[in-house]
Amino acid sequence: MQPVFYSNSKAVRWLTAPGRQIDGAIANKLTSGLFTSLPIFLGGVINSIVVAAIATSRHPTAPFIIWLATELILGVVRLFVLIAGRRAQAEGRETSITLPVILSCCWAGSVGFGAFISLASNDWVLATITCLSAAAMVSGICLRNFCTPRLAIFMMMLSLLPCAVAALFADQAIIMVITVQLPIYMVTIGAAAFRINSVMVDRMIAQDALEKSEAFNRSILESSPDYTLLLDEDRRIQFCNRPQGRRGESDANIGLAWLDLLPPESRFEAMQALDRAAAGETPRLTVAHCAEDGRRWFDLAVSRVADDSRMILIVARDITHQKVSEERALWMANHDPLTGLPNRIVLQNHLQDCASGQHASDGYALLVLDIDNFKFVNDTLGHDAGDALLCTFASRLRSAVRSEDLIARLGGDEFAIVLQARKEQDVHAAAEKIYAALHLPFAHEGRLIECNASIGASLSPAGGTERSELMKSADIALYSAKAAGRGQLKLFESSMRNEFRTRTSMMASARDALTSNNIVPHYQPKVCLRTGAIVGFESLLRWRDAEERLRPPAQLRAAFDDPVLSQAISKCMIDQTLADIGGWIENGVEFGHVAINVAAAQFRSGKFAEELLETIERSNIPPASLQIEVTETVFLGRGADHVERALRQLSRAGLRIALDDFGTGYASLAHLMQFPVDALKIDKSFIRGIGSNEEAEAITKAIVTLGHSLGIEIIAEGVETVEQEMYLIGLGCETGQGYLYSRAAAAEAVRQMTIEAIAKRA
Repeated sequence: MQPVFYSNSKAVRWLTAPGRQIDGAIANKLTSGLFTSLPIFLGGVINSIVVAAIATSRHPTAPFIIWLATELILGVVRLFVLIAGRRAQAEGRETSITLPVILSCCWAGSVGFGAFISLASNDWVLATITCLSAAAMVSGICLRNFCTPRLAIFMMMLSLLPCAVAALFADQAIIMVITVQLPIYMVTIGAAAFRINSVMVDRMIAQDALEKSEAFNRSILESSPDYTLLLDEDRRIQFCNRPQGRRGESDANIGLAWLDLLPPESRFEAMQALDRAAAGETPRLTVAHCAEDGRRWFDLAVSRVADDSRMILIVARDITHQKVSEERALWMANHDPLTGLPNRIVLQNHLQDCASGQHASDGYALLVLDIDNFKFVNDTLGHDAGDALLCTFASRLRSAVRSEDLIARLGGDEFAIVLQARKEQDVHAAAEKIYAALHLPFAHEGRLIECNASIGASLSPAGGTERSELMKSADIALYSAKAAGRGQLKLFESSMRNEFRTRTSMMASARDALTSNNIVPHYQPKVCLRTGAIVGFESLLRWRDAEERLRPPAQLRAAFDDPVLSQAISKCMIDQTLADIGGWIENGVEFGHVAINVAAAQFRSGKFAEELLETIERSNIPPASLQIEVTETVFLGRGADHVERALRQLSRAGLRIALDDFGTGYASLAHLMQFPVDALKIDKSFIRGIGSNEEAEAITKAIVTLGHSLGIEIIAEGVETVEQEMYLIGLGCETGQGYLYSRAAAAEAVRQMTIEAIAKRA
């Protein structure tokens, strides 16, 4: 801590003030001279005591005895004050300078008093000794107190002015010369004191500025995140600063050749950078360094020091975190985060390399895999189970192929493998290994989950030589594998392309029909088998192509597998059917009710029932005039709770619920008890077998019996012959629907159909 000196006396403060206006810290350092220069202090004190003792021994009179006593007392007191001040200074405590200044002035006055009485004694030997001693002590005063020039001049005057006064009263005129010489001497010594003070102040100002600059530069270095090195002409380290490092750690590198500290692979580039820096350039380079905590990366800027030293400055920044982040970002951009497999981008680049590189001549194949029933697992067991299935699937693929084969996840439940293959047998052999790795189910939270897949493969060059052609061919083969029943491999054949084009054409036709409002509902009557009366209609989809020809829904079957298109088509049918019902009601047509098929996708929003009831209310349509037909698949999956809530809400509002295609799916008696089902529709495949297939007749009979026991209406679909009708009547089936009664007709024909039915009954 820097000591602080103070004085309550204005006179003392004025005497110890520096010769000019300077910084307080520097002024404080100058004032500290009062407690320094111990040899000069002791020399002056001892010399004055010795001279006083000599004078007293020659003239043992009262004045000389007083002088000697004064010198002894002042010497002892000043010594103790000096020691106390130095101790306070060392401890950084506040120190008063009043007493030291007063004692110094008293001592100077005592010297002057001794010189005065020595000259007045006419003892010229003593006078000579005393005056010479006084002059010498004045020099000491100026040397010791040059930091406080005013005090030095004042003490000099106290010491020498009595000599000048005494010389005026000397018996010999020659002594009066002292009166003239002493002022000249005092001016000379005073000027010297002020000059030394000025030089010292300049030096201290410069030193203070240098210390501040060094402290500032040190703080910059210590707070900088960069390593700073200074190399001499021999490329050896002369200065080294490491961020947040201990001094010893940096000093350990002093004198070492910088190039020897670099890894061998970076030395040539570093040497070139040093040569360019010596030529006046500022090159940059990145080097890797193997440290105890792992591999670290540094960005280096190399430049020449702007002086004649020919030294090189190197500033190195640790960019390990940035490098790791870049590598992680690059990995993330090229890999699937869930499975860790390469993604579509890597696959495409690899296929491009295969097409243009050496693998093109070796032969290679692309396999695209789609996990079977992945959506069912996600919907029934949750996305955690789906993620576990994806990870297990990826792991098993790794174990089934060679290390040089590429496995990639394309997205969702789709994966791809690129492997070397010259002929179809190679692809089949690879598929066998894959299926062998996948055939066992795996356990997840106490459940066994199947891990199977459909595979579409394209072999180059049969499937195409370009990347896009090969991927397109594999996709087409995958579609064929899924359409053929899943869990199998299909190798691309040219005939599959036509099938794919047909599917694509169906999707396009469905979109065009929706955009052009060419989805048109037709209505097939439902007839009471006992009376022949029309009890209602079913709304069936028809659509017009670009040439306005009416087409059946089978020519759009691919669109029903697409959730978005399926939902859009279903909504369009519902809206148009409700509009037709509104027209019939307005025109007094006795249509009974209309059954509307609702796709499973309609229930996924969770708002289907509310929206339908709102539309019915807005259209002033009685809820009893509608019947909602759903297939058994809507009861399955995670959305079953939405379906149950929607069906119950619709049932409470007065709409009837019919279960379509009963007997062909996975519905159970539990579903019939859980959901509000009012009618079961026997699938037409069973009705078609009446009279020729005993199993179909048995199933039909069982469904009718089940419906009667549960109080549920039974509707037979696809009734085409009288024999079928009579068999159903014999079983007690209530309602029939099929070509025997009528084909589906446009809304305009419904009135006529109801009139004719009434006429037949009459």
